[in-house]
Amino acid sequence: MNTKKLLPFVVVLTLAATGFGQVQQNTHVSDTASIDFTTTCQFTFTSGGGGPNFLKFCLTINGNVVQLTSPGGFEHIREGKILEGYSICDFGTLTRYYDFAAADSGNWQAPAVSGVTLPLTIKRSTSDGIYTLTQVFTRNTVEPAVKITMTLKNNTVAAHDFALVRYADIDANNAHSGDFHNLFDFDHESAWGYNNGFNLFGVMLYIVPTKTPHFAFVQDISGFPDSCSPVANLPSSTPFFGDGSVGVDFNGTLGASQAVTVTGEYRRF
Repeated sequence: MNTKKLLPFVVVLTLAATGFGQVQQNTHVSDTASIDFTTTCQFTFTSGGGGPNFLKFCLTINGNVVQLTSPGGFEHIREGKILEGYSICDFGTLTRYYDFAAADSGNWQAPAVSGVTLPLTIKRSTSDGIYTLTQVFTRNTVEPAVKITMTLKNNTVAAHDFALVRYADIDANNAHSGDFHNLFDFDHESAWGYNNGFNLFGVMLYIVPTKTPHFAFVQDISGFPDSCSPVANLPSSTPFFGDGSVGVDFNGTLGASQAVTVTGEYRRF
C-alpha cells in the first residue's frame, strides 16, 4: 500500500523573485494563523495566462511553497503529504529549527508578514531569539519560476556556526499518475525532479550564484532532511528513480549581529 496517498500534503536559503508577465490573480486569505505548522494556502499568485508560461503557486503564513502548478494542469508539490520549507542547524548546540509545512520543530515564533502582493516578505524568529529568518518571495521575469531571497541573522553577541537548508518533496507531473515516482538528479548548484516523455515537466531548485558556501542534494526518500546532516539520504547513484526529494544547503559562521543573504528559485522545466 502506498501510505503516502493517505497523508495530507505539505532548504536553508532566502529566495527572492521578480514577477514575470501580467499577474492574473492574487488572493490573500488572512494575516492571522497559528504559529504551528500548516499546509493552508494563505497567498496565491497566478500569472502567464493559459499559455506555456502559466505559473500558479501559493504560500503558507509561515513561508512554505505548498503549491506549484506549471504549466496549467501539472502540479509538482501539492500532492500526497505536502512538504516544503526551511530549516536551520546551530552546530554549536546541534539545535534544529525547521518548518516543512506538514512538519514543524515547534521552536519558532509567530511570523510577521509584510504585503499581500509580490514581493511578499515573511519574517520569523526562533523561539530562543537566536536567529531571524526573513524570506522575500517574487517571480522570475524570464521563465516560470518562484524566486526566494532568504536572509538569516544572528541576533546574539556570540558567533554561531550554522547551516540553512531549503527542501521540497517534489511530486512532479501530478505525482506521476499517483505512484509518486520521478527521476531525480543534482549538481553543485541545483537539484531537480522530473519525468521523461512528451508533454511532461519537472521542477528544479536552483541556487543563484553566491559566495556563501553551499551545495545542492537529492534524497532517495520523500521525507525532510536533518539540517545538521542533510546528505544522510543521498541515493547510491543518480539519476535516481523513485519517491525522492530535493534540497540546497548554505553554511558558514555568523558573527555577532551578522546576517547572510542567499537566493534561490523553483524553476519549471
